[in-house]
Amino acid sequence: MITALIVTLLALLTLAVVILFAMLGELNARVAQAPVGQAGRPESVQPLPEAKLGATVIDFPDGLARPPGVLLVFSTTCGACQELAPKARGFFASAGVDLVGIVVSCASAESGREFVARYGLAGLPGYVDVSGRFSMAALGVGMSPAAVALSPEGVVRSAVVFSSFNALSSWIGSLGDTSDAADGVSVLPGKDLV
Repeated sequence: MITALIVTLLALLTLAVVILFAMLGELNARVAQAPVGQAGRPESVQPLPEAKLGATVIDFPDGLARPPGVLLVFSTTCGACQELAPKARGFFASAGVDLVGIVVSCASAESGREFVARYGLAGLPGYVDVSGRFSMAALGVGMSPAAVALSPEGVVRSAVVFSSFNALSSWIGSLGDTSDAADGVSVLPGKDLV
């Protein structure tokens, strides 16, 4: 009886964390003061102060490519993520930036796989991050949609919440030494998420 209660409470807590993750991303996208993009959202990038800048990510989950490059974090419950996810493949194919992968934060593996299939992310390097464990523990990313720039050694160089791929492109261009974040188009095959 007590075990069932604990399991139920943990499941509710997990769902609450995922919903909070999405709500913070939505709030950031709505309050940013920047030019408005195609979807009516302000075009902006905002630094993630809780990101683990300077930390080295040692253990990348199966399915992600190796750095250098950019890692995107989407949430299955985030409206901005749902608008941006279908455009991710085209952005990385044309932007001249290495895609380390797309992390999909979700309440369950099933909802993560559905998000990947629905928004055309299958075949890209990626990881379904149940409860946001990897994105929070390794990267300090608790909002979405987010982007993390990683050095060749896996060091977190910069992390932002973004509202459009135009804004993301500007951020990538501002990283300075493009050999770390943009070394030609290279969308390496990862473990298929579906």
